[in-house]
Amino acid sequence: MREVSFEKGSERSYGFVFWILIAFAGLALGLFKIDNTFWYKSATLAYALASVVYLSSLLLRDRLVQFIASFSLSVGLVLNLAGMVRRTIQTYEFGVPHPPWSNLFEALTFWSFVVGVIYLFLEKRYGIRLLGAVVVPIIFGLSAFAMLYASKEIVPLMPALRSYWLYVHVVTAFAGYAGFTVGFGGAILYLIKEKFPNIPLPSKEVLDEITYKSIVIVFPIWTASIILGAAWANEAWGGYWSWDPKEVWSLIVWLFFGAYLHARQMLGWKGKRTAWMVVFGFITVLICFFAVNLFFPGMHSYATD
Repeated sequence: MREVSFEKGSERSYGFVFWILIAFAGLALGLFKIDNTFWYKSATLAYALASVVYLSSLLLRDRLVQFIASFSLSVGLVLNLAGMVRRTIQTYEFGVPHPPWSNLFEALTFWSFVVGVIYLFLEKRYGIRLLGAVVVPIIFGLSAFAMLYASKEIVPLMPALRSYWLYVHVVTAFAGYAGFTVGFGGAILYLIKEKFPNIPLPSKEVLDEITYKSIVIVFPIWTASIILGAAWANEAWGGYWSWDPKEVWSLIVWLFFGAYLHARQMLGWKGKRTAWMVVFGFITVLICFFAVNLFFPGMHSYATD
């Protein structure tokens, strides 16, 4: 596979300081005695602004617009992190301690945060801000769905969830969700570039490589998530696999993106065919999370959330 060189971001040498500032600011805000939903709502508004500016940057190739886009997303991540920190503190205050990714509301806002972190890392490292025109509206959509449709109440966890597995299994699962989301953004831009070759986007080779690297990095993490989930299921319910709808669709996602990587590595497929594979693969990701969790009764269902 031919390697594609990316444009390096000018802020790369300051990347470590940048991430320290985001973490410190989010932690500091989260320590204020303000309800967690305030921070989450503020994050959603910041994501909305970032979405508009990133979309505007497709037409206005101006450095100031690009800076505002990145800054708005960074502010959204800080506020999202503040919400997660504050919500964790409040679970202790209410006597039901758990990490901020245990129900539908928390899962969606955590997904938004992880996608934003991965995307912003790629932007800072490779200077691919135009990818944000696809990825950041998805971040906003996830956060907005959580604010509008999910229950924000802090409730005790069911007994099966009161486990250290909640930390490792769920984090790996959402790292997978996030990586697939970024890969989907790269595939969409590739197809746009294929249809409109004169549009001011990165080359098809660069977009194809971004998509591939996003998938190849998170695929082992998704694999680990399935294995960890099976181990947790055995500890909680006495069996590694029960053909729960979530288990089945997690396997379908794994098979779909496994087929994508096989096609890339063994069959030499690249370009339009593999971009469409990622698009349809992301549809299986959405089914795995939204359709299964909301509409299919099972051990992973959020239908009663």
